[in-house]
Amino acid sequence: MKICYLANASSIHTQRWVKYFADKGHEVHLISPRPFDGDIENVKLHLLKRYSQIRILSFMANLPFEIFQVRKIIKKIKPDIVHAHYIATYGFHAALTKFHPLVLSVWGSDVLVAPKKSYFVKMMVKYALKKADIVTATAKFMKGYLVKEFKISEEKIIRIPWGIDLKIFHRGYEKEVKKLREELDIPYDAPVIISNRALSPKYNIHLIVESMPYVIKNYPNAVFIFIRGYGTEEFEEKLIRLAKNLGVNKNLKIIPKLISPREMAVYLNLSDIMISIPSTDQFASSVMEGMACGTIPIVSNIEAYKQYLEDGKNAFFVSLNDPQELAKKILYAIDHLPKLKEEFYKINRKIIEEYENWEKNVIKMEELYEKLVGKGE
Repeated sequence: MKICYLANASSIHTQRWVKYFADKGHEVHLISPRPFDGDIENVKLHLLKRYSQIRILSFMANLPFEIFQVRKIIKKIKPDIVHAHYIATYGFHAALTKFHPLVLSVWGSDVLVAPKKSYFVKMMVKYALKKADIVTATAKFMKGYLVKEFKISEEKIIRIPWGIDLKIFHRGYEKEVKKLREELDIPYDAPVIISNRALSPKYNIHLIVESMPYVIKNYPNAVFIFIRGYGTEEFEEKLIRLAKNLGVNKNLKIIPKLISPREMAVYLNLSDIMISIPSTDQFASSVMEGMACGTIPIVSNIEAYKQYLEDGKNAFFVSLNDPQELAKKILYAIDHLPKLKEEFYKINRKIIEEYENWEKNVIKMEELYEKLVGKGE
């Protein structure tokens, strides 16, 4: 098949998709405004030029310019199928080309957050969803949400979990963990808490920092690790200032770079507890990765996480805007290490193996492509 993707090339999720299908021998094209961090073999990247780099003008000025480019590129490629990731931008671009078959994949904030901030964006999303032949989502609750919020046909929505690579995310990495512990100067008896979501306000990272004084009062050697990922240096600086004001900056470790999946697996194996507390989300890969590596998940009390997690059984739920409640859950988890960690891991690893194995789920997407392309013949 000749497959054309519209997505952000710098995203690790995009890279997984295009690499898999390229490795399988398909002809893969990717249209993106950003380049890869490195090269991906046998993937043809089509970079979109930008009309304006000024942030305030960027969206409206670039929109017609980018749509014109996307139409031109797709017309030249003549793909068998187009698959756009993130409805509020690339999905809308793809829908306007009127190309079929068209698959759109929901990411989360593109339908849960962005449309609520702008009526124009909501209309863009609604238009794109209606023009798609198939809409894929990862979370169970998303089908009902899309039908209710955007009035699209339930029949065109398919749940295909992305899952994680279990060859990478598993327990182990003893030598790498030992080396990392020494590099970060973390004592062997120190409880380690990690936030593996990008340093961005939407993940409520500040609440984790605000919980730190309560935890450190009981466990002075506790270490909190934050991975910047695709977050910003500006937000990172705000967190550092907050930590200094609270007197907990010595217990804070910020990793100010993008890290590979394998590196992330080492960080998770080093950690005892993983925190993910956004206000809205699908069932994030970050959470699954932590589950597969044996951390104790502490997550926000939202519908998406109830898909696999149950408070007190294999995770802890917390309400938002209450750092003391978060601290209590962290302290309880630390108090009951390592027994609790082992109990949660047995449940969570089984869930990931059964439902969120990347290798099994990506085959479902390939079968969907074949079915849609066959339909068009």
